[in-house]
Amino acid sequence: MKFQLKFLFITLLFCFITIIACTQPDVTIDSSCQIAVDSGLFSSPEQAAFAEQQIDWSGQDTAAMRACTECFAAVELKNYLSAITESNDDKNAFKIVSLDQAAAGNSIVLTSLSAEQTTPIISKIIKKYKLENKLEKNESFAIITKSDKIFIIGKDRTGTLYGVYHFLEKLGVRWFEPGKMGEEIPKSDVITVQAINEIQSPHFISRGFWAWEDRGNTDFYLWMARNKLNYWTIAEPNRAFLRKIGIQLTFGGHKHFERFLNPDEEYPYNHPLFKGDEKKADDPYSVSKAEYKGDVNRDGKLSYFEAHPEWYGLIDGKRTPFEGEFGTNICTSNNDAIQELCYKLVDELAVGEWRDAGSLNFWPIDGGEWCECEKCKPLGTPTDRLLVLVNQVHQAIEKAQERNYIKRDVKIVFPIYHETLSPPTRPLPQDFDYDDCIGTYFPIERCYVHVLDDSNCTEYNAPLWEDFIGWIKTEPVYYKGQFFIGEYYNVSRIKSLPVLYTRIMPHDLLTYYNYGARHCHYMHVYTKLWGMKRINNYLFAKLLWDVNTDTDHLLNDYFNRFYGNSALDMKELYDKMEYAMSSIKQWRHYYHLADQIDKDLTPLFHLEHLKLKEYHPEKNDGVDLEESVLSLKECRKIMDTVIKSNNTANLVTRLSEDDQNLRYAENTVNFYYYVAQAIEAERAENLTEARDFFTKSIPFARALQAETEIVQTSSSHANAKNGLEATRIENKYREMGKRLAPGFRL
Repeated sequence: MKFQLKFLFITLLFCFITIIACTQPDVTIDSSCQIAVDSGLFSSPEQAAFAEQQIDWSGQDTAAMRACTECFAAVELKNYLSAITESNDDKNAFKIVSLDQAAAGNSIVLTSLSAEQTTPIISKIIKKYKLENKLEKNESFAIITKSDKIFIIGKDRTGTLYGVYHFLEKLGVRWFEPGKMGEEIPKSDVITVQAINEIQSPHFISRGFWAWEDRGNTDFYLWMARNKLNYWTIAEPNRAFLRKIGIQLTFGGHKHFERFLNPDEEYPYNHPLFKGDEKKADDPYSVSKAEYKGDVNRDGKLSYFEAHPEWYGLIDGKRTPFEGEFGTNICTSNNDAIQELCYKLVDELAVGEWRDAGSLNFWPIDGGEWCECEKCKPLGTPTDRLLVLVNQVHQAIEKAQERNYIKRDVKIVFPIYHETLSPPTRPLPQDFDYDDCIGTYFPIERCYVHVLDDSNCTEYNAPLWEDFIGWIKTEPVYYKGQFFIGEYYNVSRIKSLPVLYTRIMPHDLLTYYNYGARHCHYMHVYTKLWGMKRINNYLFAKLLWDVNTDTDHLLNDYFNRFYGNSALDMKELYDKMEYAMSSIKQWRHYYHLADQIDKDLTPLFHLEHLKLKEYHPEKNDGVDLEESVLSLKECRKIMDTVIKSNNTANLVTRLSEDDQNLRYAENTVNFYYYVAQAIEAERAENLTEARDFFTKSIPFARALQAETEIVQTSSSHANAKNGLEATRIENKYREMGKRLAPGFRL
């Protein structure tokens, strides 16, 4: 009886809730619906939306910044609603009006908490739904329907923009990749919006891509914003446009020492022990008479290294200047060297090329050695030394901010990478700023067959995961700050091959988040010819905003919308492609097959992870080369079948891009497959078999040599002249040709 009464109560309660929900009316949107937004001091919303070049984006002109971004959001909303209802030719469709007209009629209201609210209806909504409390994080937003109105209210201007894009996604709009080809826009004369009361905020604060070159484009940047990504480089000249669409600007890398303490650059001061530089400013630094050797190359001037060799790392008893971003780090115990570094770095942040950067990626020499002098040794491990240096740089920036020379907040992002992967071994400086100094964990040596925390991946991931956990959980924990994640989904040697991560990415990003990471980027993103790789970037964006995204639902939505009737076939192709390409790191990155071939090392297949034929060890079980070849053959069958079917013009274009990426993968994997067998046969002195395998490799080598497009879609580090160069064994292959195939030519 008690159970029956309880069941009846729950049933009645459910019905009551349902009735309440049903009383919230739907909102009907047609072309007469107005979009209300505040254009500030600009003459019109349309003028404000494209006024970014007239605005000071340093943070001083907040009203103009807000008006520009929110009015741009209004223009974006108008354009997409017009596209959905096919009313693009109607100039009065979805008219953009001022906020004070929001009370009149059917409208979509755009604003943010950062705006001074003078419109009663908006103030009432903010108060009623307690948005001042609920919109806690920057970029968060609320979407609320009330009577015949839809309110999109951001915590800040970027939140309003993201709210518009989220609303459009609820209507069925998708941005799978940059440009019109990557868009999906449903068609409907009238749009019915069910009652909404939704608040969204990002899980990761920084979301995007690490880059240092001007290689983006407008379509790419808009794709980023529409998918709520916010992290790119100041190398883009049109920084105002990036700021308008909410993108944070960063810069830095491994070249700080080269930029500010270049050993070959002329010393800018009047050195007390050198004749001929008396017209220069007085030298503010002390001189090491014991190490000073003067104008060694006799060019009539002093370089930084000639003036102060003691500023540079001591290795095996010799002062050793770095070369570019490689070699030996500066002597971090030398206060004069640090002072000169900080002086020039602060100047760059204040008035130089980096004046718009909101964060500085302060990295030492790439995999460099550290000074062995008697003053440096007591400073501890490379990690200990780096953190002290980071603190010194932060103090210099802070002092510049105090005197108003730098007028913005600047985060310092330091690397947990290679020689600094291990956690610190001693307490950090007492004044270390854990809010402004953020560590980036870079698992560059990782494997992508296995998730990062897979203990069975002992050849790659297990030791890397142990280092990461060491920073967070292994007592004593000295670093108390935030974590950035720097992933490598297109690490330089991948050269934009179609490697997919729909299995790895959801697990790893959630794991990173659960262990406290709140910032994430990956290196060397491709900015065109994405092909199947578009799913990586799309999924990456969605997971960084919400790590609990239902990946299965997202993928089904992607395949159904992007491929239509071919969705199931293409999903199968993607699954097989992901399996086939997952051993990419074992082919040509860390401890890789290409290196074994190029250096004539034995055996070619020296790790458990990768063998020629199918092999399943208890641990480190990877995808073997023959398995990849067979899986790609199945991909080819599917692709050919789908291409032959009757498809729309847009889908034909999409499949063409996919097909080009598939061919690049096929040619690469088959090339390695036959070359490896040719080498093993030759080593076994079976020349007939060796020649046969080599002959089979030639068509793939020629096709790779002809692939010059996809290999030019990323950063300079991750690009190649052609697909054959990208294999990293081209020279060795040509040598083999001379031995095994007289008259061989490519």
